[in-house]
Amino acid sequence: MQLILSSPVFFLVCDTIFGLGDCGSHLCNAQETEEVEPELHPLDGWFNNLIHPEWGAIDTVLLRKSPTAYTDGVFEMAGTHRPNPFEISQVAHRAQGLQELGLLSQRGRNAMITYFGQQVVEEIMDVQRPGCPREYENIDVPNPHDLYNPEPNNVDGLQMPFPRSRYDARTGYSPSNPRQQLNEITPYIDGQLMYGIARAWTDAIREFKGGRLLALDTTKPINESFPANNTIRLPFANPPNPREQAGSPPGNARLQPVARFWRLGNPRGFENPFLLSFGVLWFRWHNYLAMEIANEHGWTSEEDQLRFDETIFTEARKKVVAHHQKIVLYDWLPRWLFVNENFDQSLTANADTFYNIRAPITNDPFNPTCGPYTEYNPNIHPGITQEFQTSAMRFGHTLVTPGLWRRAVKTQNNNLQQGCNWLYSQVQHSAFSGRTHGLRLCNAYWNSQEAVSEDLDALYRGMASTLGEQEDHIMVADLAGDVFGPLEFSRRDLAALNIQRGRDHGLPDYNAVRETFELPRVNTWAGINENATNEGRTARAIQDLQNLYIRELQRTGDIRLNATSPEEVDLFVGGLLETTFDGPGPLFRSILVDQFCRIRDGDRFWYENIENGLFNQTEIDKINNDVDLGYIIARIAKVLVTGQPSYIDGTIVQQNQAEVQADVFIHRGALDPCMQPAALNETTATVEVQNADGSVQTLNLTIIEPCTSFQTFDYFFGMQSELSFIFTFIWIGLVVPAAIGVMVLLAKKRKREMEKAKRLTAKKERSQEPNTYLMVEWVGKNSGDRSVKVQFDDQRKKIHVSDRRGKPLRMIDLRVREGQPKKRIVVWNAEDKSRTVISIRADGEIDLVLKFADIAEKDSFIQHLKTFCSKIGIDISTIQHKEDSIYNGAQTKEDRQKLLDKFFRVVCLQAFKNTNIQGLQLENMDHETVKKIAEIQLTRTEFAESLGLKPTSVFVRNMFLLVDQDRSGFVSFREFLDFFVVLSSDNAEDKVFLIFNMYDIQKRGVLTKKDFTTMIKSLLDLTDSKVDHAKLDELVSSMYRTANVREGSDMTFNDFKKIFASDEYAGTLQKATLNLDGVDRDMMGQGGRHAGGGSLRTKQRTIVKAYTMKDKSMEKSERRKSVHVPSKQTEYPQSTFALKWYELTSFVSTYRLDIFWKTLYFLVLSGIFVERAVYFSIEREHAGLRRIASWGISITRGAASAMMFTYASLLITMSRNMITFFRETFLHRFFPWDSMHSFHKYIAYLALAFTLTHIIGHGVNLYHIASQTSGDLNCYFTEYFRAQDVLASFHYWAYTTITGLTGIILTLIVIVMYVFASPFGRRYAFSAFWFTHGFYILLYILMIMHGLGRLVVPPLTHTYVIGPLVIFTIDKIISLSRNKIECKVIKAELLPSDVTTLVFKKPISYDYKSGQWIRIAAMGLNKNEYHPFTLTSAPHEEFLSLHIRAVGPWTYTIRDLYNPDNIDDTKGYPSVYVDGPYGEGHQDWYRFDVAILVGGGIGVTPFASILKDIVHKSKIADLRFPCKKVYFLWVTRTQKQFEWMTDIIREVEAVDQKNFVETHIFITQFQEKYDLRTTMLYICERHFQKVAGKSLFTGLSATTHFGRPDFTSYLKNIKMEHPNTKQFGVFSCGPPPLTNGLNNSCSILNKQEGATFHHHFENF
Repeated sequence: MQLILSSPVFFLVCDTIFGLGDCGSHLCNAQETEEVEPELHPLDGWFNNLIHPEWGAIDTVLLRKSPTAYTDGVFEMAGTHRPNPFEISQVAHRAQGLQELGLLSQRGRNAMITYFGQQVVEEIMDVQRPGCPREYENIDVPNPHDLYNPEPNNVDGLQMPFPRSRYDARTGYSPSNPRQQLNEITPYIDGQLMYGIARAWTDAIREFKGGRLLALDTTKPINESFPANNTIRLPFANPPNPREQAGSPPGNARLQPVARFWRLGNPRGFENPFLLSFGVLWFRWHNYLAMEIANEHGWTSEEDQLRFDETIFTEARKKVVAHHQKIVLYDWLPRWLFVNENFDQSLTANADTFYNIRAPITNDPFNPTCGPYTEYNPNIHPGITQEFQTSAMRFGHTLVTPGLWRRAVKTQNNNLQQGCNWLYSQVQHSAFSGRTHGLRLCNAYWNSQEAVSEDLDALYRGMASTLGEQEDHIMVADLAGDVFGPLEFSRRDLAALNIQRGRDHGLPDYNAVRETFELPRVNTWAGINENATNEGRTARAIQDLQNLYIRELQRTGDIRLNATSPEEVDLFVGGLLETTFDGPGPLFRSILVDQFCRIRDGDRFWYENIENGLFNQTEIDKINNDVDLGYIIARIAKVLVTGQPSYIDGTIVQQNQAEVQADVFIHRGALDPCMQPAALNETTATVEVQNADGSVQTLNLTIIEPCTSFQTFDYFFGMQSELSFIFTFIWIGLVVPAAIGVMVLLAKKRKREMEKAKRLTAKKERSQEPNTYLMVEWVGKNSGDRSVKVQFDDQRKKIHVSDRRGKPLRMIDLRVREGQPKKRIVVWNAEDKSRTVISIRADGEIDLVLKFADIAEKDSFIQHLKTFCSKIGIDISTIQHKEDSIYNGAQTKEDRQKLLDKFFRVVCLQAFKNTNIQGLQLENMDHETVKKIAEIQLTRTEFAESLGLKPTSVFVRNMFLLVDQDRSGFVSFREFLDFFVVLSSDNAEDKVFLIFNMYDIQKRGVLTKKDFTTMIKSLLDLTDSKVDHAKLDELVSSMYRTANVREGSDMTFNDFKKIFASDEYAGTLQKATLNLDGVDRDMMGQGGRHAGGGSLRTKQRTIVKAYTMKDKSMEKSERRKSVHVPSKQTEYPQSTFALKWYELTSFVSTYRLDIFWKTLYFLVLSGIFVERAVYFSIEREHAGLRRIASWGISITRGAASAMMFTYASLLITMSRNMITFFRETFLHRFFPWDSMHSFHKYIAYLALAFTLTHIIGHGVNLYHIASQTSGDLNCYFTEYFRAQDVLASFHYWAYTTITGLTGIILTLIVIVMYVFASPFGRRYAFSAFWFTHGFYILLYILMIMHGLGRLVVPPLTHTYVIGPLVIFTIDKIISLSRNKIECKVIKAELLPSDVTTLVFKKPISYDYKSGQWIRIAAMGLNKNEYHPFTLTSAPHEEFLSLHIRAVGPWTYTIRDLYNPDNIDDTKGYPSVYVDGPYGEGHQDWYRFDVAILVGGGIGVTPFASILKDIVHKSKIADLRFPCKKVYFLWVTRTQKQFEWMTDIIREVEAVDQKNFVETHIFITQFQEKYDLRTTMLYICERHFQKVAGKSLFTGLSATTHFGRPDFTSYLKNIKMEHPNTKQFGVFSCGPPPLTNGLNNSCSILNKQEGATFHHHFENF
């Protein structure tokens, strides 16, 4: 404020406002009415210098006086050619035996001046923090080494860790910009030692009352107070305690929490008790001054203490800083630099006793001074120099004591050396147990509060009496060998570290620095120190150092190691060897004086600068004259200081009464109180000591105990990370088989549920038919139950079993043939459980297991069965069995079928002698099985089922009677074989004759019209087709005309041949054979029984080929509904390469959009991976993780980004409404929206690959991380907080961090989701798949949380997913807004083949396209369980309809729920919730010139909607769209199963005047396309179509075929029919075998030149 008021700017503004004459008066008024607070040191040093604001600021570079000497001139370590720092330390700085231990200061410098010097260092510089990332230049430990690598356990390769210093990242790029290290605090003596390095730190240690710092107990007087506990966890330096570490405690017990410390300003203030004692001193001194200021102004009330807190604090801080400045520059520094040998001649020092720092400045480089203070000079840079930081200030290391003598209150006031009351220490650790005289430094590191809390005053007395070590080049073992270190190297050699630090900072050699400070070079080794008088120790050390250089020169041959002069001596080594008893040598003295003079003269807030307004001259004089360290100690401790007021009564303490001398930095021996009894070493001494109770006794004790031993620590094994590492990967790995196991169990459970769903409960109901019972039949373990009715036919002596609609299922023939033994029946009757189960066992028949509603119903049935058997003369007996025994002991159809399969294979083996026996799988048949096969007797039911026919049909009856030559009622192996040989021959006439004989029952050689009509009816009966009499008569008439036989007359075999063995059908009939269950024709070999025969493989030709070979008379009439096959053959490329090329180009042409976008996606994904990997390898090298994890971090970060991109992309593929919208725009021409499901799986596979890479990579990374030091990890994870006392083990990172824990959970989620998303899981455990796929919500939440730990980088997941997540969320909201639309079901119908029809009301304004699908949830079930189904209604209809086939528990439940028998008429059908519609490929049928629609079974549903839509659009005259032709193929077991579809086709044919749709129906009731009965049906169908132009079976114009289509031939024909069409759209829906077969056919044709087939399919 004063600066502002005195500035020219102020007066200019003032003149403008008031006029120049009034400005002064206003200024005076302002000064009179406002008390201006002084400007203090800025805590961060900025703007201390207003001209150069950054000078002296925190985190600015150290200054260099001398040139850099990096090996490469930029940043690489200097002096790498010099000897090992350990070896230099050994010869030049470590004590050599007991004769060099405990050498006392020859100039009275005591422990007080030594440790005060350490706190001065803590005030002006902090370069101790290593760089980040860590750069280790570890120091090789010699082998052997007495401390770290002693014999006989010495090893090679041991190193002492040495991390390089933190530096300015903007430097170190070129010789013109070499690396520059940073000073993390200001170089000013500005109170950072007392108040912290930032305002937040200052506030944290304040009481905010009375201007005081916060005390532990505010009620205690100042001279007994201590700072408050660090409960707020200020980040003090907190290395491991080497004393406790020597006990080898487990893991984290080696570290202690930072909360144990007090709140002080110095972050390193707890290193040792002596440094801490000064921290408490300044804490007390501030509070003392605050109390003094408050009392002086009368601010003693509670209100005033709060009101004027800031004023008091500021004034106290100003004084504390000023006092510290004065003591450092004018009390401590002169004694530090020089003490005359006559220092102990008197109590009063003269001008020559200490270094005169204020002497006038001269040009003498050997005696530099600051001169008297005159004024602040803004052109002087106060920054710390490299030479000062790395070497000169470390002169104090030679003065450091190995411990301290402590004193209690002095009891003899008249004798300076008596009544000193030395205290002993009670020691208990691994190296010593007992009492010692002194407090050992090396065992007090980082447990400093013990001694301070015990007796702080004793430390002040002890430091005043305990002499420092001798001023020389030697460092005590507590520094040079046993100074504290990290866990992995608990004791270090500070001398070696000092040497390596100078090299790290790129300092030049000792002589080069001398020249920089205008000192002459030293040309001889002896010239380093010619004035030392320490019994030749320095001279011997210099000689030993020279010898070391000679040996190194001989070893390396490096000529830079001049053995005749100290040319390559490190600055610290050479400068310390200059030391004499007076103090540091000329080089260190010059560096020290230069530094402190610049600190004083370059500080705008120096207390002597009258211009800063902090103090007036009177106050400055008072500080200079009165204040010293003794002045402060006397007022803040219970210590009597010579010349200072007594804390007891306030009187001035005389010399003979004092406990501490007036000059607390120098002890003059006998002239000052209490000389130390003996040198501090590990010997014993007899000293008078004071006990805890105050008594005094003389004890002979060890002076100081040994240091605890050197320890190492392996962060990985020491924290038992190896166990958690191994077990974590084991148990996570076991989740995979566990998930698979659960999936298998759920699949089995689903199978049981389906079996249970198939299990029926018999209802108590009676049939209206005579001799008929209604019950439930148990068919087998896999087949389950079926509702049946059993009818007793006593006339034909048969038991008929049929379904409730009367369809025959099986029969038990009880007729006895001539010469055959009498049959008998055994009934197994259940005697336990419900007692409602029986098993009927008849000779030659599989068991009939029946379940009844109750016992009465069962008993009634058994009684009727007995009556029936008695009537037809069959023996019957009843045996009681347990119900389980009935089920387990029953011979079921499944058991019988296994044997029959082998039976038919043997038949084939006998019929075709060179059949491939391996293909028939008959190699391992044992003798017993062969015997059973030979003895098999086929019943009529088995015979019918083996042919795929109904046992009650006339065709089967006649054929069975024909084959059963011995009239036994069964077909034997030989009889069946003979029959099969005939049918498998190539003789068409033999086959026709066989059929002729089947219906020539009376063997007259002719067929009557009735016989012929019966034959046609029996053939039609095979297909469940009902043809009216008019059609049948018309067909018979046409056939008679074909044979040129008068209608109504008998037909001979020759006439019969004209119909069925004509030239038109001879080839077809020739290839006809007999279908056998259990025989795979493709396994047959070539050859046959007859010379002209072909293999069965050649007999399996498609009907599509046959029906195109029509006679001329049919060409014109059939042209409109058939595909013409021209004779032109496709030319294939001749060479293999050309063929492969065509295959490739055709494939690319077909799937070009898919390939393009998938390739583009992969390239983008690869780019993301590579970019992140490169970024973390090179551009983020400073982060350091790559250095510890090698390339692992680059791989994992690249994989992480790629993984996030893939998971974000998956959200797009799940946005069904968006896909539906865009696929209807022009974008469908550029992007394959129909392939989104394929894209979803493609991206999911890529996501899995990168996820596995990320997981495995981080497993390796965590191993590396868990093996790193605690401090290094804090460097690498700068944005992650971890308490200093917590060692980061593998289990810490994996289980206690948000990143690790979410990573493990994410891994488990991914495993579960992908396991259940496998084809097996989707097929057999769909509910579990759908449930686990719902984990995607957790997946994305945890992915975002995964990055919140900020271990490596700030969270990135949201940047990837935010866009897709918004799209997906909007899409989901749209779905949610619809999926609760309740639609009333107005009609439900149960159709054959377990198909359920649901018709429900169409929502208002509901718009969709034909071929689209919806999801529904039934209100009668789980309202949130949605399942997808294709709409079978057309967009123009007023309702929505679905046809649902029961294939699983849910669909079976739906069938039961909407069973009209179960519906309460008063309530109606349960409503459904509708979600959709959604688009799929089928809706694009109209985009292709030619569309081929293929529906299989219930897969015909999407085409139902399309065909209805075609019907509707056909009625609109002016409607136009691209499609010109539609081929519809319906593959169904029997059209009777889907009569509703037949009605739709019939309606299409009625309105299709332009021949727009061509329909083909393939009836696959027979397993093979071309067996004998199919041939006969085919011939009949052709005849009827010739006559009526419609199908005999469906009544449709559509061509009906028998068997399965050959898609390759069919598509080839279509391709030839439309030669100008370049692209065909193929749309299929059905079971996987159908869609896969069609897809393969498309692929085959796409390998050829010409048009391409684009296949879009859906499976059910």
